[in-house]
Parts: sequence; C-alpha cells; structure tokens
Amino acid sequence: MNITVEDVAPCKKRLKIEVPANKVQQAYDRVADDFQREARIPGFRPGHAPRAFVLKKFQKDIEGETQRTLVPEAYQEAISEKKLRVISSPEIEDLKYIPGLSLSFSTVVELVPDFKLPEYKGLVLHKPEIVVTEEEIDRTFQSLADQRAQFDDAPERPLALDDFAVISYDGKLDGQPLSEIAPEAKNLAHNPQFWLWVKTEGFLPKFAEQCVGMNKGETRTVEVEFPADFPQAALAGKKVQYDVELKEIKVKKAPPIDDAFAQEVAKMNLADLKARVRENMEQEKKTQADRASRNEIVQKLISSVQFDLPPTAVEEETHATVYDIVAENQARGIEASLLEEKKNEIFTNAEKTARESVKFKFIAAQIAETEKIEVTNDQIGRHLAYLAQREGITLEKMVERVRKNNAFGTVRQQLLSQTVLDFLLKEAKFE
Repeated sequence: MNITVEDVAPCKKRLKIEVPANKVQQAYDRVADDFQREARIPGFRPGHAPRAFVLKKFQKDIEGETQRTLVPEAYQEAISEKKLRVISSPEIEDLKYIPGLSLSFSTVVELVPDFKLPEYKGLVLHKPEIVVTEEEIDRTFQSLADQRAQFDDAPERPLALDDFAVISYDGKLDGQPLSEIAPEAKNLAHNPQFWLWVKTEGFLPKFAEQCVGMNKGETRTVEVEFPADFPQAALAGKKVQYDVELKEIKVKKAPPIDDAFAQEVAKMNLADLKARVRENMEQEKKTQADRASRNEIVQKLISSVQFDLPPTAVEEETHATVYDIVAENQARGIEASLLEEKKNEIFTNAEKTARESVKFKFIAAQIAETEKIEVTNDQIGRHLAYLAQREGITLEKMVERVRKNNAFGTVRQQLLSQTVLDFLLKEAKFE
C-alpha cells in the first residue's frame, strides 16, 4: 500500500493512501462471496445462485460495500504503519475507485502533539497554612446569629449608619424615567418596598450615605454616578437622580451567642458547636489548599514546556467552557442580555482556559503512559455513582446519560488527569 504523509498545520497531517489492485480485488471477492451466500433470488435456494448472476444483479451494492470495507481497513493500516497517534475522526476526501483495479483517497487528521516531558517529579510547591483563627470562628458565629436576627422598629430618630431602611425609590436620567431608558434594569429603576442596609458599601455608589439623617415619612432626591464600566451600557458613566421616600427605620437585633443559641442551631452546647465549626473550617481549608496545590502543579507544568495544540481539541474545549460559564451565570440570575454583551470577553477567557486545560491533558496522558498510570472501570463506576448522588438521580440514569452523550471517554480522561495529579502531589516537595 502506498502512503504519503504531508504536513498541513501544527498537529495536522494529510494522508494520501493508494490501495494496490490485488487488495482491491481480494476485498471485492470477499464482499461478492457474502452477497452470494445471502442473496435471495427467485428460482434459486439461498447461496446457490450462479455467481455471475449475483455479480450482475448486485454490482453497485457490491462495489459500494467494497469501498465501505476497504477505506477504514486501509486507513487503520496506514496510521499503524506510520505510527501516527490520531485524535480526530477521519474525513475522507478525493475517493477514487476502479473495481478490481485501484482505490485511493486522502484524509486530514489531527495528532497527539509531539513533545518532551518536563521534569514532573519533586515539584516544589508553596506549603499552605491550614490555621483557623478565633476571629474567623467569631465571624462565623456572628453570621449565624445575623441569620436569626429580628428587625425591630427604631425609636423616633433620624436614619443612621448600620440601620435598615425600608424605602421606595424611582430613578430618572435627565428627567426621563429610568424604566424607559434601561427597561432591562427594572430593579434599578423602581422599587416600592426596598430594604436598604445603610452602610458605605452596597447597593449603588454613595446611595445609602445620602439617605443618612432622613426621618420616617421624609422624601429626598439622591444622585448616583454609575461607574464607566457598569454592565448596563445605558447607565455607564451617567448621573442618575433617585426620588427616595423613607417608610420605616429598622434595627437588627441578633440573639446572644450562648448555650441556648447553640442548642437552637445544632442541639449541642456552645463549646461543642465551636469545636464542630472549627473542624469543618479546617477541613474546608484543607480542601482549598489541596485545590491550590493542584492548580500550582498544573501551572508549573504547562509553563515549563511549549508545544502546538490540535485546533479541534482547543475548539471543542472552548465551546464546553463557554457553555459552563454561561450556565453558571444564568444559575446566578445573570440576565441573557448582559451575557450577550459580554460574549467576546467570555469567549476570550474561555479560550485561554481551554488551551491550558487541553495542554495539561496531553502532559498528564504522557505522564500516565510513562508511569503506567491507568483508570480502572471501578474508578469510573464510583465516579458515576458520586455524580448520580450529587444530582439526585439513580446510577442507571447517570450511566444512560453518559452513554447517550458518548461521554465515557471524557469521563475516563478527566479521571486520568486527576489520578496523575494525585501522583504528582505525592511526589511534590512543599516549602
């Protein structure tokens, strides 16, 4: 078989394959034999029709099946002979077939990048500090108390910092209602019953400070200058006037942090609850430290070796990353119009992340090959069980979802990268 390999682009080659006449004829004969055995022709028992009759009647079908058989066989033989590590599906071009004489075609394929592994054992990492301070515990308990706080009416007095003001407001820009100028920002334009925490930061710039000193029932106009990079383009850099009415003044009254509070929160005394909170915070810090160390390994490796990446792999990873970013922001309540405005920025960030991800996958795969690290079916099963439990579905449904999306390869690749990171983390040195 005649095979020619041409460079097309980084990690991309064109194969030109010519199958010799004897192989074409052998394939044709095999297919013809199958047709003769299976053909049902009136007047003949299955498998007993004359060969010449079968060849004449099913000529086009036999030739078509011969090509469908020969092309993948020749392709597999070519990449095996040339020792090509292909990661893309072949796209057949310029197929030429002459029955019994020749078959030729070309295909462009993407390959695993060729590079030399950097030093990956004994990487020096920053040693994370896993310390939970008393101040952190106090803040956590204060947050728990704030969640159970009551809001009482303030005595007759002007509004002060750290109060909670129940207000109504209407925004105007150059005398025109904000709801007409920026209808997509309706929450910024008007609210008849808004709880405002009166502090120097929060809600809109300098809004709360201008309300300090108001009395219940009083109205006041405050001016807000939106930053130049404000997400809503119609408001960016503009000065908006708000007509504000103060309806009520509330003060927050959090419960005391004592044994009674601990009993209400977790059915235990305060000392035991503090010990439990400390343990949970330490575990969270360990998880964060582990994640930071893994990220540090990834960054050290991808920055220590340079090689070209297959364009299709980067493109597919970029699209997946964009999808994840959009889905996450939509879950947080970000409006679709705002995401559309930021689409170029989202794509740029996603592509950078995707390139780093794809690069590390190739590095991890080569380390796994060198160190003989493999992902077992048991690991995949446990991971799918974890995903099923996290999403509240049965394992069977999770397996079916992965199968439907043809994603077992992706799952295996993700687990392989994580297993390699486990190995590298054990080999690392902390300073």
